[in-house]
Amino acid sequence: MNICEKATDLFNKTYGNYLTATGIESNGKKIKLRLFKKGDMICYFRKNSCKYGYHLEDCHLADILPITHYKTEAQKWESGWKKVKGKLEVSGLWKEVIEEINVALAIGYDKMQTASKKYWEIKNEKEKTEFFKTIDARLIGKNEKGEEYIKSSLVWNYAKLPKVEKMRFYKNKERNEVMLSMIKKYMDEKKTLHLNGRTDYDISFEYAPEKGNKAWYSKEFKGCGNGHYYLVLDATHTIFVEDD
Repeated sequence: MNICEKATDLFNKTYGNYLTATGIESNGKKIKLRLFKKGDMICYFRKNSCKYGYHLEDCHLADILPITHYKTEAQKWESGWKKVKGKLEVSGLWKEVIEEINVALAIGYDKMQTASKKYWEIKNEKEKTEFFKTIDARLIGKNEKGEEYIKSSLVWNYAKLPKVEKMRFYKNKERNEVMLSMIKKYMDEKKTLHLNGRTDYDISFEYAPEKGNKAWYSKEFKGCGNGHYYLVLDATHTIFVEDD
């Protein structure tokens, strides 16, 4: 059975038009292939594309195998937030975010999903607070007057999968790496830094060690005061917070 016949057999077993498989090169090296069907042809997507690819027969593989293990949504959630936490622990940024991640992980995926769903379903604030107590007491805080409230930022920010991105200040790779190197230098030396750039967006960056060792990154629509906003995890990566 040749490579395409084996891929066709895998597709027949999954009853779909898309399939992720492991390709094995003649030297034994494994590569991940994202396969798709185009008529009777089996093709694979080129890197970083979900539209374009190549005919599978044109690649030189010794074998192809299905990927039989996939992470559950709960596993993806836990793994994602642990990776974010790890980056922050190394960089020393956003200590309060590390604390919130610890609370979210301790509460667990299932309870966090219930909290996220019920937050919008229950309209009465008192009823909502009482219900949240039954989910997990760590979702409840108290203000200076001793009044109870739901830790809404915990629900909004940590029930979802984290979206981590590499910072980009310019389309030119070499120019962008210069900016990232500068950020690392200033972070290592604990010096305040403001940077701007332009890709398809107006880019801005701020590092403020004097504000508790925090850093922010944003991508705003050109000529506008709104866009996409992030917290900086380290000298390279950010995590998405909100759109405005």
